[in-house]
Order: sequence, then structure tokens, then C-alpha cells
Amino acid sequence: MLPSIIEEKKMKNTYIVKSIVIGLFLFAVMVGVVIFFNQGSYIVDQAIQSGKNSEEAKSILINSIIAKGISVLLLVALFCFGSIISKKSIEKSRIRFLPLMFMLFAILYGGMCALVHEFLNPFYEFSLLRGALNDSQTFKALPPFIYYSIIGLGTLFSSMTFSLLTIQNTKPIGASLKSFGSRFWVVNYFLNFLILIVTYFATIGIQVFSLTFIFLILNLLISALVATFIGSLVLSTILESGKWAFNNLSERVTLVFVSIFGVFSFVLILGVIAFGLDSSFLTSLDQVPSILVRLLVFAIISGTVAILVWKFNLAGVRTQLQIASSESELSLLKSQINPHFLFNSLNTVYGLALKEESPKTAHAVQQLSEMMRFMLHENHAEKIPLQKEIDYLRNYIELQTLRISQKDHFQLEVDVAEGCQGEITPMVLIPFVENAFKHGVSFQKPSWVKIKLTCNAEEVHLNVQNSVHKHGEDPEKGKSGIGLENVRKRLGILYPEKHLFQIYETEDSFEANIKITLI
Repeated sequence: MLPSIIEEKKMKNTYIVKSIVIGLFLFAVMVGVVIFFNQGSYIVDQAIQSGKNSEEAKSILINSIIAKGISVLLLVALFCFGSIISKKSIEKSRIRFLPLMFMLFAILYGGMCALVHEFLNPFYEFSLLRGALNDSQTFKALPPFIYYSIIGLGTLFSSMTFSLLTIQNTKPIGASLKSFGSRFWVVNYFLNFLILIVTYFATIGIQVFSLTFIFLILNLLISALVATFIGSLVLSTILESGKWAFNNLSERVTLVFVSIFGVFSFVLILGVIAFGLDSSFLTSLDQVPSILVRLLVFAIISGTVAILVWKFNLAGVRTQLQIASSESELSLLKSQINPHFLFNSLNTVYGLALKEESPKTAHAVQQLSEMMRFMLHENHAEKIPLQKEIDYLRNYIELQTLRISQKDHFQLEVDVAEGCQGEITPMVLIPFVENAFKHGVSFQKPSWVKIKLTCNAEEVHLNVQNSVHKHGEDPEKGKSGIGLENVRKRLGILYPEKHLFQIYETEDSFEANIKITLI
């Protein structure tokens, strides 16, 4: 049951990420279209001022729209292609080859876009943004394929980060960003924001409560969020199962830096698309080296903060992860138990119905419905009244008794206390009783089951004894393998140092002795 639920949650998380990316892309395209049509007349004016007639100027505008539309479509195809390659590389742990591959495909994209513009729109100097352009700011000074190659490279880096967030299977290296827990994200965000605000106010003098101050705070809040995400990416590459791991270092380093550049590249690409792949963005190309250096410093600081938060377990971030992992394992163990009991119970009713039509069948169905109601409503609670657990145990014993009541060679002794108080985690007692009936009943050989349950205000004590038959007729014998070991793990998680679990086994008998301190 639970594995399918987990897969469904993964799919939902994947759909959320995909919806966000698609939504932001469509929003950027919409903004670009609005700006292009609102300021398209400016391109016409520029063309007329440069000596073109009105018809030629309008043709330049139309061709420019077509050329930029083709460039955007090719960009989408490049993003999808990069996502496919990234996922396969992550699965096969061959990430270190991605940057070189990305550069080759980015150059190919840049060349294709340059050819499209050369054929449809050779007048690259006509910018959407108002303001005259110098020759050094136009495609005349810089070949168009370089400009589009940089855009393509940023898109491929973005597709890598997208793949990390949407990949279904467990990553071969590193930890999942979702596994850190909310406490880690809050503490990490607070520290990043504190560092940013101290740095800005120490280097820049700004009047408090001014309009500039408000915009600065908003900018720092967003920057702290980006820093938190980047720092988490850095940390995730050097953690495996909550422990430091530095094997396959080249893969890890490549993974984190390509992912970091992908975060900023995605924001950059959205901005470029929103302004219609405008040629005026060429003015920022000379700032790329300094931007990369700043990004590297930003990543180092953010990564260091995340590592320190994890290393020193600030605010118990690792403890929260351990609790979450235990709860996840516990849910899985519980989900393994429920179908097993339901299967056995249904088999009992089915066998009884085949043999005879009698009031016993109705009684059995009624008891089974009570058990199903318990599993549907009570079993998912963290704690339930102990008496409800005992009532479920009684229903189960009575249901099993129906199929063995006519067997003279079978002896059943049941001594279950009444009026037990306190609360207990559901489904921790029944596996021992179920195990006794499963392995202690033979239809040919003498067999026996003894069940005794006592309780007081502080603890509950269950003792179950049964015969053992090496060659039982139960076709399900030996197929489960999850019963008692399952409960042992659950008790270790739920009642650490507050339970007693003893097993005594011989060739022809089995005894389980359990004491649980109610908390």
C-alpha cells in the first residue's frame, strides 16, 4: 500500500515542479509578447530613421517576431533535450561529462539561431528597449551565435537543475533535498538572511525605513531564499544516508556547480525571454566573468552555512530527519501488516462459507467487519485506547476459532484481561497471536495455542505459546517473513528501552513474551 502512496506523492511533487517551470516560462513569454507589441513601433521608427521606408520597416518588425519565435521554440526543445540527457547522466553517475556536452549543444543552438536571424532579420541593431545602441552593444560587434550560445548554455544548466528536482528514482550520489526537513530550511534561511543583511548594512549606508530600505529588505529576503536553496544543493552532494561521503568527488563537484549555475541561469533565461531575446542584453556580456566570480563566492558562502548547520546540528535539524525517517519506516512496516491480516481473515470466511450455510457465517462476517473498521479508522492513529486493541485481538481469536472449533486434536486456551486502561500504538499485539494461529495449527497432528494477556496502569503483558509443525499444510507458511521481525522493529522505534521482547523456540514449540510500558 505505502509504496504506491509514496510513488503517488513523488508524482505529485514532480507535477508541482513541472507546473511551476511551465507557468514561469509561459508568463515570461506573455510578458515578452506584450512588450514586443507595445514597443514594436519603436523598431519601425528606428528602421525608418536608418533609411528604410515604411514597408521595409514593417517587414523588419514581422521578420523579427518570426525569428525570435523560432528561437524560443528551439530553446524549449533544447531544454527538454537537456532534461532527458541530465536524467540519464544522473542515473548512470556520469555527470562530469555534462558541461562539455552542454557546451557543444549550446554552440549548435547558437549557430541555428544565428542562421535564422541572418535569413529573416539581419537588422540586429534594432532593439525593443528604448534608447540608442552603440556599435559595441549590437550584434554587429558580436556574432549572434555567441549571444544565443550563452542563452543555450544557461538553458541546459537550468534543465540539469530541473532534472534533479523531478527525477523519480533515488539519486546515485548525494541526498534528496526533500529529506532535510522544514527545520533545516528555516534555520538555514535565517542564517543566510542574517549574513546578507549584516554584510549590506556594514558596507552600504542606507537610511532605515526609507523606500530604498524597503526594497533592499525585499531583495535580501529573495536572495536569502536563493542562498538557502544553493547551500542545500551543496550539502546534498556530500551527504548519503545522513553521513558524509566524498567518494566519486568529480561527479559530486560537477553536480553541485552545474545545479547552482542552473538556478541563476533559469532566472536569467526568463528575463531574456520576457524582453524578447532583445539585442540590448549584449551590453551585459562583458560582465559575465565578474558575475561568475560573484556566483562562485555566493555559492561557497551558502554551502558553508548549510554544512555548518548540519555539522553542528543547529536546532536539532538532524534529529528531525531521524524522526522523520523512523516515522516513514514505521508507516511502511504498518502497511505491510494490514493486508496480511485481511488476507488471512478473508480466507477464513471463504473456507467457512464453502462448507456450510449457517449463522456462523453471519457472525464471522460481522467480526470481520469490526476488524476492517478498526484497520480503516483506528490503525492510522498514533495511539489508541488499549481496550480497543484488545477488542480487535478478541475478534481475531473468535474468527480463527470458527475454523478450528471442530478439531478435537486442537487445544485453545485464552485468558485476556478485561477493563485495561491506558493507550497503546495500534497493531503491536495482534502479530503474535496471528503468528500462533498461522504456525501452531495443524489439521492432522495434535496442536495447541495458549494466549494470556494481563495489564495494569503502567504496562501490558502478552504471552503467546503454540505448537510448531515443520510440515504444515498452510500454503502461505514461509511466504510472509515480515510478522515478528516487523514488530521487533516497530517496538524499537515506538518504545525504546520501554519494552521486553523475548522469544523461546524449540523443535515442537514456540513462545513469545512481550511487555510494554504504556507511555
